[in-house]
Amino acid sequence: MARETAFIPLILVGDIKNLRVLMDQKTYDKHMKTNHYKWLSSLLLLIFPAMLMAQELPGNTPVNKVEYNESTELGTGFGLGIGVKMNTFGPGVELIGAFSDKLHLRLGFNSMGINYTYSDTDLEVKASAEVRLQDVSLLLNYQLARVLFISGGFIYNNNEIKLIGFPTGSIIIGDITAGPDDGSTLTARIRPGSSVNPYAGIGIGRSLSKNGVVSFAFEVGAAFQGSPTVELVGNGNLNEIGSEENRQLLEENIAFYTIHPVVSLQLSFRFL
Repeated sequence: MARETAFIPLILVGDIKNLRVLMDQKTYDKHMKTNHYKWLSSLLLLIFPAMLMAQELPGNTPVNKVEYNESTELGTGFGLGIGVKMNTFGPGVELIGAFSDKLHLRLGFNSMGINYTYSDTDLEVKASAEVRLQDVSLLLNYQLARVLFISGGFIYNNNEIKLIGFPTGSIIIGDITAGPDDGSTLTARIRPGSSVNPYAGIGIGRSLSKNGVVSFAFEVGAAFQGSPTVELVGNGNLNEIGSEENRQLLEENIAFYTIHPVVSLQLSFRFL
């Protein structure tokens, strides 16, 4: 407003010059003498309020100026939401808390069970597999860019594979003969080497929307679970097959599987 007052006299002078063109010199001088006080009064009335406002607002701050504050935008500061997802631990849900636009804390749970049965008539054996994929995750996202983020944290890995095999006919393994009537079974349980796994991942999208309600995220990462452990138990005539030597041999054969890959799709809804 203080800068605008400088233009008011110039506007009035421009109007006076235009008025002079329309009148002859004598009429113009008479008009100016008669209306001298009117022009002066009008000028003071226009300038005075502007000068007063400029003094009352330190720093020449405009009237009704609205200070921008990022915390008034949706998506800045604290926020809460819930997500549904599908990943290599199974379907799950996630509670998401935003501390800022860039930092999101995620608490998630996934679970899925798979049962499979295999039968080989030539070998006269039958086997069943029970696969449990289950985890609880606590992760922190950092938004590197608008649609790119990195994620890190820990996963409680409760995965387990249970394998049960038994003969459907008479079978010979070395010096051992087993059949369906002698209660011969062989059971193996495979679990991750560590239940608490460090996790690192990268994704596109957002786990929690910044300015809206719905957001989408695609993420790939890895849970470092260590070499799997094996429990091996034989019953009936297959008791000797469940020896410690065979258990260690099976562990050595799957020791390479130290990383559980994670591929995840997530749809989230912000409610705060």
